[in-house]
Amino acid sequence: MLYSFTHQLGLTEHESTSSHLGRKIPDVYPQLVISLDAVAGNAATLVARARERGVEIAGVTKAVDGEPLVGQALLSAGCTNLADSRLPALQRLAAAGLGPRTLIRPPQPTEIAACAEIADRVLLSDPATAGALGELVEGRPLEVLLTVDLGDRREGLLPGDVGGVAGDVDMTPGCALAGIAVNFACLSGQLPTIELFHQAEDLLTEVAGLCDDPLLSLGGTCCLQHLDSYTPRFRTEVRSGGGPLYGYDFVTMAPLAGLERHDPVLTGVVLECYRKPPAPPGPRGCDAFGHVPEATLPDDDAWYALLNLGRRDCEPGGLRPLEPGARLAGATSDVTVLVVEEPLSPGDTVDFAVDYDALVRAVTSPFVEKVFVKGAS
Repeated sequence: MLYSFTHQLGLTEHESTSSHLGRKIPDVYPQLVISLDAVAGNAATLVARARERGVEIAGVTKAVDGEPLVGQALLSAGCTNLADSRLPALQRLAAAGLGPRTLIRPPQPTEIAACAEIADRVLLSDPATAGALGELVEGRPLEVLLTVDLGDRREGLLPGDVGGVAGDVDMTPGCALAGIAVNFACLSGQLPTIELFHQAEDLLTEVAGLCDDPLLSLGGTCCLQHLDSYTPRFRTEVRSGGGPLYGYDFVTMAPLAGLERHDPVLTGVVLECYRKPPAPPGPRGCDAFGHVPEATLPDDDAWYALLNLGRRDCEPGGLRPLEPGARLAGATSDVTVLVVEEPLSPGDTVDFAVDYDALVRAVTSPFVEKVFVKGAS
């Protein structure tokens, strides 16, 4: 079964003519293919393993810009809620009737009204933001997870300030303190540990009396590696997006038990291909981005294939060519140059496995066709 944004280009599913891994897909490139079956299968395994430890999984959709098909796959696999850092992504999920929805970044002032309408929960640390949200919430209190900084320095209160701010949030009309949230391995790369989990639990103990059902929210996929030796004292969740999408932990590059690795595939089209000698010597300058080009050119004659895929579409450093013997020479804003063993012809397609960085860029590029497949079609 095939899902695609082909309607934006005047195509229908029945007009898909080319084939890729045995599936019919639209002949539109660059093209990103994500397997919904892989996402659902990985998520179901994570959910089952986490439940054995008394932990829930919140499915994070920010890598796919709140794609409802991925959100539905996560919920069907047993994720308790969907989380994203961007309100437009949550709005996509809301429009599809998917939830509960958690905003995992504080809203900016111009987003307060939309957040109050769309989000069921929000991660924040500023009582003034909570107050502004509470004034606009209708019908049900907005759950607030108070963010605490345990060392990564990306966001949140210092531990000594938690008690006072929690009391302020608890007194805010329209808001309900739901618990605390912590984050690891982002800004400074601080890794999660059982000791830090326990520190977070100690902080939650201080404010648990203000919560109906105290929740500890741990982020992100890197926390999953520690669950086997962790027994939570409170209702606990792990916010995970990369785990279901890829099947491994980006932080340690280690596999996750029971999961299969499934990298999304980005396909580009060959525009031209020529055999060329080594680049001549001479002075080199910066590229259009103000950086010294990171090109890795051959020392001998080689085939150079030019593809319709550039930095405006993805992060080239996150591309792994699936063409046998091919390697990336470099990329500019609009094209990528691939060194290949045999000549390719204009119109040939080349597949790349994409890492998280390349995926996020590709998903948000208006020039990349996004295709979501389920089963064999």
